Amino acid sequence: MSPVVCTIPRATLVCEVEGILVAKRISGAPLVDNAGKVVGIISKSDIVRFDFTGGNPAEAAAWEIASPSVITVPPSCTLTAAAQLMLEKHIHRLLVSHDGEIVGLVSALDFVRLVAQGTE
Repeated sequence: MSPVVCTIPRATLVCEVEGILVAKRISGAPLVDNAGKVVGIISKSDIVRFDFTGGNPAEAAAWEIASPSVITVPPSCTLTAAAQLMLEKHIHRLLVSHDGEIVGLVSALDFVRLVAQGTE
């Protein structure tokens, strides 16, 4: 789990999101509204799909291409349960929340790291 979660304002232009993801060396991030509430998740895959369909990243806001479906788990969620949920829902990221606040993010890459480190 990554305890520091980069969030992106929902109105951020897609071209700016690309730069943020590259600069932070991440593949996706939650989108938040003006009140800080999570309203979606955007990923590099969303951006590639948008670019492929001829969209203009300088004219579209992140919320227009992001997935509005946000799945969260509590900090007590086991790795096995998180992995099963990700497989079941066909997603690459789970937000970890406690009392309505984001406290972390589990990504598919976290599981790859565990296996690579031999801590499976």
